[in-house]
Amino acid sequence: MTTRFERAEILAAIWRLGAKDKRLPTSHGILDNALKACLDQLPNVLTKGLSFSYTTVGLRCHQLPDILLAGQEALLTTEPNPTYLSSMVTLDEDTAREIALGFGLSTKAARAAGAVLLEAVEHIHKEWPDDAEESAAA
Repeated sequence: MTTRFERAEILAAIWRLGAKDKRLPTSHGILDNALKACLDQLPNVLTKGLSFSYTTVGLRCHQLPDILLAGQEALLTTEPNPTYLSSMVTLDEDTAREIALGFGLSTKAARAAGAVLLEAVEHIHKEWPDDAEESAAA
């Protein structure tokens, strides 16, 4: 079974490789929706066992809060406080590549997975109302 720390590592690694220095969204269900939208294009170590459901606040990935917290605990991402709606991935590109390789992903595959996730996030920003987009980008 994949641990939340392993999922946090691969999420941070593919985000760094595919999204470069862009902030990782952590609120408003943006990452939940992006994960669901490209589930079959992301590494199995990240997606296996993820579950989603619609709640009163929209689609949620039940495991994502723990994954994001594990990333913060392992210092893979910055720690958002209630006013932050995204985190910075603190890995450098070399470390991200090493993590990807450790999970059996080539740099090219990890970069492609991160790019797909970033594209899903950007698509959500375009589709959702301006106020949600602006608050999520902060």
